[in-house]
Amino acid sequence: MDPSVYGDHTSSIQAKHIENSLDGLTIDEALDRDKLYILDHHDSLMPYISRINSTNTKTYATRTVLFLKDDGTLKPLAIELSLPHPQGEQHGAVSKVFTPSQEGIAATVWQLAKAYAAVNDSGYHQLVSHWLYTHAVIEPFIIATNRHMSIIHPIHKLLKPHFKDTMHINALARHTLINAGGVLEKTVFPGKFALEMSAVVYKNWVFTEQALPANLLK
Repeated sequence: MDPSVYGDHTSSIQAKHIENSLDGLTIDEALDRDKLYILDHHDSLMPYISRINSTNTKTYATRTVLFLKDDGTLKPLAIELSLPHPQGEQHGAVSKVFTPSQEGIAATVWQLAKAYAAVNDSGYHQLVSHWLYTHAVIEPFIIATNRHMSIIHPIHKLLKPHFKDTMHINALARHTLINAGGVLEKTVFPGKFALEMSAVVYKNWVFTEQALPANLLK
C-alpha cells in the first residue's frame, strides 16, 4: 500500500504475541524449520474496509500468524484486526492483536477474531484464488490458443482438456454469479465492491509467478 495515500500499515504483531506458543522452539528456530506462516489479507482489503463498513456488512482487514505443528496441522498464534484510522485513511491503520485464550471473555473474543480471519480468507478465496486466478486469467490463453495454434499442434492437444467448458462456465457466471446484484455480491463480504477488488488485484498478477515455488514464496 502506498504510504503517501494510506499512511503507515506496519503490522502490530510482535514477538511477544507468539514466542510462548511455538512448542518449545524459538522464533528463529521456527523460521529456520519453515514452521511459521502468515495469512495476510491486510493490504488487499484495507482500501475497501471503509466502504464495506458503510453498508450492512462490517469487517476488518486481517493478518494471521500460523504455526505448523508436528502433526501437519496449522495452529493460529495471533490475529491482527485492522480498521482505517478514524481521522482518515491517510493516517494509517488502527490495529489490535488477539491471541488464543481458553477462558472467559478473552476466549469468546478469540473465537470472533478467528471468525473475521476466516471470513476474509473465504472471501479472498472466492474472489481472487477461485474466480480471478482460476477462471478469469485463463480466458486470454484459451482465446489465443484457439486463434493462433493449429488443432494438430502438440501443445494445443495438451492444453485442450484443461480448457474444457471454461468459457461456457465463465459466461454463465457473468449472468448469475458475478453480475451486479448476483450471488457473489450477496454472499461474499465485499458485497457490491467484490468485482472491483478482484480487478484491482489482477493488476499485480504476473504469469511467471504462478507456479511453485514462486507463488508460494510470494
